[in-house]
Amino acid sequence: MKILITGATGFIGRNLIPILEKEAEIERILILIRDRKKVEGLYSEKVDICTIEEGYEEVIRKFLPDKVIHLASFLTSRNDSEVIDKILDANIKFGTLLLNTLRGCQIKEFINFGSFAEYRLGNGLDSAYLYTATKTAFRSILKYYSQIENFKYYNVIPYTIYGGKDTQKKVIDYIKESFEREVDMSYGEQILDFIHIDDVCDFIKILLFHEKEIPNEQEFYLGTGKGTNIRELSKILEKIYTKKANIKWGKIPYRERDIMYAVAPLGNNIEYLNWKAKLKLEDQLAEQSRAEQSSKS
Repeated sequence: MKILITGATGFIGRNLIPILEKEAEIERILILIRDRKKVEGLYSEKVDICTIEEGYEEVIRKFLPDKVIHLASFLTSRNDSEVIDKILDANIKFGTLLLNTLRGCQIKEFINFGSFAEYRLGNGLDSAYLYTATKTAFRSILKYYSQIENFKYYNVIPYTIYGGKDTQKKVIDYIKESFEREVDMSYGEQILDFIHIDDVCDFIKILLFHEKEIPNEQEFYLGTGKGTNIRELSKILEKIYTKKANIKWGKIPYRERDIMYAVAPLGNNIEYLNWKAKLKLEDQLAEQSRAEQSSKS
C-alpha cells in the first residue's frame, strides 16, 4: 500500500505519520506540504516529500497512491476579507486541484477530514463558521470525483483532540496557564467531546485497512461519545494539579454561532469497525501531569 498524506505538518499529521511508518503493509508514504523545511529530519526514509511549489502533480502521478488522507485545511473562526482567500485556497481550491491530479491514478480510498463545527446544532450539516462552510462545500466536489474516478471516500469528523505535542494552544492549555496567571474565558458552558490524539491515530490506521468492508460515502464521528463542559474540565485539572484555576468566567463573550454541545455519535465507528476510543480524559490528563513533573525533576 502506498499512501498520500496532506497536512503532514499539522497536529494529526505529525503524530500519525510515525505510526504509519512502522506498518509493514505500507510500502511508501508521500507527504504533500507547503514548506519542506518544516518536516526535514522528522520522518524515516519510507516517507517521500513533495511541495506545492515543486511540481507536485508529476510527483503524485509517478507515485500512484493507493489511498489518500486529506488533513490539510485553513482553520479559523474569522470571516473577514483578510482571510477569505486563504480559506478558499486551502479548503476548496487546493483539495480540488489534488483530486484533479489524482485522475487516472486509480486510487481506492480518499479519507477526508472535516470538523464538528460543520454540525452547529448537532443534527445535520449547519456550519458554525465560514471555514466549516467551505469544508462542507468540498464534500460535493469530492463526491463528484469519486463518481467519475470510481473510488471510495469517507468523511471523518474529529471532535476536540488533546494530548501529544499540539501545534496550537487549546482550552486545556489555557486552563493550565490560569494556575500561574489570570486568564479570561467565556462562561464555560460548552460541552465538548475530548478525544486523545493516540485514539485518533489508532482510528485512522484501522480505517485504512478496512476499506473493503465499508460502503462508500460513510461519515465517521471521531470522539468518545462523552461530553465534558469547560467548567468541569477546569475542576478536573485543578484536582490533578492540586492548584486553583484563576479564570475570569464570562469575561469573553461567546462567539456568534458558537457551538454549545459537540459530542460524537459513535454508531458507524462501532458498526463498521467495531472501534471505540480507549483512553479516558481524566487518566490521560493525570499521566500528562506526571510526565511534566518528571521532566522538571
